[in-house]
Amino acid sequence: MIEDRPAPAQRHPGEPLGRVGLVIVTVSWAAVLARALDLSSDPRLRLAYLVGMAVFLVLLVVVLVRRPRVSPALHVVLAAQVGITLVLLSLDPDHDFLTSLLVLECYEVAVVLRDSARLVWVVLLTATIGCSLVIEIGPLHGLALALIPMAAGVVLAMFAVVGQELELARATSARMVTDLEAARERLQDYAGQIDELAAIEQRGRLAGELQASVSTTLGEALTASAAARARLADATGGAGAGDAAEHLERLEALTQQALAQMRRIIAELRPPAATASE
Repeated sequence: MIEDRPAPAQRHPGEPLGRVGLVIVTVSWAAVLARALDLSSDPRLRLAYLVGMAVFLVLLVVVLVRRPRVSPALHVVLAAQVGITLVLLSLDPDHDFLTSLLVLECYEVAVVLRDSARLVWVVLLTATIGCSLVIEIGPLHGLALALIPMAAGVVLAMFAVVGQELELARATSARMVTDLEAARERLQDYAGQIDELAAIEQRGRLAGELQASVSTTLGEALTASAAARARLADATGGAGAGDAAEHLERLEALTQQALAQMRRIIAELRPPAATASE
């Protein structure tokens, strides 16, 4: 049983290069079938070509669409396609164009296989094209007819390989763009956090400076008020000292109230962490 496997670095037939390859394969297969049916007058021979090539196409499309995992079953399927082609070719040696099916298989193995396995299968298929025509038609004429499909098989295989390399480069570039975008967003977040921390630090510094300045000023005011009350008491000898003292006490109360309000304002200006620590 053929197992499926993900192929992130490959284009599937639903993607641009994959669709082009699938269209090329299907159109080429249809052209070979049309020619085989046109040149065959025997109904049984036509039926054999139709059934054999239909099975070949089904296997080809299934492999290209599913991209099965490389396994012995996959190699058996590829070998079965070679066998179908050789059987159809043996029905009428004059139908040398049937070797085009092996050309299509060159594209197939280039898509689903990798590295040495792909190279071995492409070499095997091109060699099969040449050997089958040499055996069926003759050394000189068979080799002459085999050169074009052999070259076409290599070209289609290279088309598949180049398509995969382009897809790999595109996927790599897309990942790099995504990573750079994520890094840019992180940097923006860090910049925002730095600005916020700087603002909090600035607020805390301003609150501290304001509290120190106000505390010093109001403290001096209270000290001066107390000293003034003492001097007033000494100067008046107690006469009218009650009214003066009352005014001074009222001034001190107002000063204390102003100091308390200023401290509340400073507490609101300070960052939460700084407020809690005091």
